[in-house]
Amino acid sequence: MSTAARRRRRRAALVLTALVTVLAAVGLYALAYFQGWLPDDGGGTGDSDQVTATTAAPSLQPEEVTVNIYNASGAVGIAGRTSEALASHGFEIDAVDNAPQGTETPQVAEIQHGPEGAEAAKLLSTLVPDAVLVEDTREGAEVDLYIGTDFVEVEPAEGDDSATATE
Repeated sequence: MSTAARRRRRRAALVLTALVTVLAAVGLYALAYFQGWLPDDGGGTGDSDQVTATTAAPSLQPEEVTVNIYNASGAVGIAGRTSEALASHGFEIDAVDNAPQGTETPQVAEIQHGPEGAEAAKLLSTLVPDAVLVEDTREGAEVDLYIGTDFVEVEPAEGDDSATATE
């Protein structure tokens, strides 16, 4: 084999090795990027996410929210159990009853509120995440929770023994 042929082989091997090395480095960088292993560069995306999450949190406390609970699902006792669970989280419970005749049954739940109760409804929706918020024309900050057919029961607050005492 001539010297020129050996040089071409060596050059081809070096080029292929360099390409494989670059490809591996890009692959490792992409893996680190998508796994979140890279430190935040302070480009603003992390700060704006943090500010958005901070401003979106309701400023009300559960003790300041009065809730009426209506069972529109037909399941026996679900409104009572939900009222106990919400009370364990600190919410004030006013009415617990079946939904009035002719009430359209929501799939999961519906939280009805007036303009003054928008923040209270958002706070309640943190415990009933799939609930639909519906603003009506009522005055006052009281909210109504209509329990639907696909409602998942609210878990009592940590350390609340009233649920186990009634069972």
